Amino acid sequence: MNKINFLSLTVALLLMKGTTSGQELPRSASFGAAVTDLNDSSRQVLRLSSLSGSLIQRVVAGSSALKAGFMANDVLISMDGEDIGNTNDLLELLKKHQGGDKIKIGYYRKAKLKETTVSLLPKQMETSDAYDIIYSSVLSGSNHLRTIITKPKGVGTHPAVLIIGGVGCYSIDNPVVTDILSMKVWADSLTMSGFVTIRIEKTGMGDSKGIPCNECDFNTERQAFSDGMKQLRSLPYVDKENVYIAGFSIGGVIAPLIAQEQPVKGIIVYGTVGRNWLEYEMDNSLRQQLLDKRPADSIDMYMRAEYTRLYALLVEKKQPQQVVEEHPETAGHLLQYPMRIEYFQQVADINIRGLWMHTKAKVLAMHGSSDFVSSGAEHQLIAEIVNQYHPGNAVYIEIANSDHWQLYTESELISALHERTIVNRFPLTTAIEWLKHNT
Repeated sequence: MNKINFLSLTVALLLMKGTTSGQELPRSASFGAAVTDLNDSSRQVLRLSSLSGSLIQRVVAGSSALKAGFMANDVLISMDGEDIGNTNDLLELLKKHQGGDKIKIGYYRKAKLKETTVSLLPKQMETSDAYDIIYSSVLSGSNHLRTIITKPKGVGTHPAVLIIGGVGCYSIDNPVVTDILSMKVWADSLTMSGFVTIRIEKTGMGDSKGIPCNECDFNTERQAFSDGMKQLRSLPYVDKENVYIAGFSIGGVIAPLIAQEQPVKGIIVYGTVGRNWLEYEMDNSLRQQLLDKRPADSIDMYMRAEYTRLYALLVEKKQPQQVVEEHPETAGHLLQYPMRIEYFQQVADINIRGLWMHTKAKVLAMHGSSDFVSSGAEHQLIAEIVNQYHPGNAVYIEIANSDHWQLYTESELISALHERTIVNRFPLTTAIEWLKHNT
């Protein structure tokens, strides 16, 4: 199956031209078309034989592609003399450019070879008539990261929230995305409720300059969010006594780590982990085996091999291929991790129970009843640990019909099958109510 890529949303600048640590980040380039790889069927229809390239399916209104005259069914084959064998090649070549650059693109239209010059427009920015949006940046080690700050209009100080998303390489800078999968929706609703927010783009994504995202380890990513928190606390319109963190998935592990260094008023977590990562992975594997309705004896054999695999990876710190060579029974267990294995090995070194034991902030631990990636028990444990050492500081809430991605889903199985489309806004509204109560 060919994967459609929306370049107007995903083209990110990795190599900044002339950017130093003291300068603002330039804006990413946007091509502005939905594209996909050529396949045998499309080659036959377009009479292009065995040609490789990237097929334009749709051109976005007002985009660089439209202004350059591109149309649906054009096939892009080169950029500045470099071949475009597939859509990934196109993305990688575009990442070298920023808004304002001019590039030459070779392409086929109706089986005829053509070439044109494209003036790349900068990526669209978020806008709002209801509140202010500030595009800024933060230095974190050798990485220079985009930050997006939202604030209520007017003078005075406001409570603030650092928003931390889940694991993986994706951009938080998607102006036209309107569903709750985007942290933009959380930023919008929180700001409309009187809160300043900040989001930090991961290294190598969007406008951010630094190492490629998938080469980043956990400690580097955690430091980036910590540096983003420092920027948030430095803003003159932020009430320093009322700063919060909202962490989703792995963001729920990063949140209490930051709170140990920079005390906050409260922490919100959703779909996260409350105990050692090895324990979590074992439980998660069992839950998903049960969802697959595997035979009981098959599950037992699978879990034995899964323990061997996880112990070798997370405790003994071995590489996946080494584990398979030493334990062939784990060959079918290798997962496509969204980050390098060192990322998760560093997470496994964290005493997560200890983090919550020493958390003095107020805590809201939310879990969706249809979340098959994490369990309610993880969140209940977080609240129990916090309350054991700081009575009354934490509350655990189970959100009905909400999955890991905060979509309305009737069960874990339906979510696992990706049969979910409707947004469940209760995690967000519950969080806002809790924040207002505690501010």
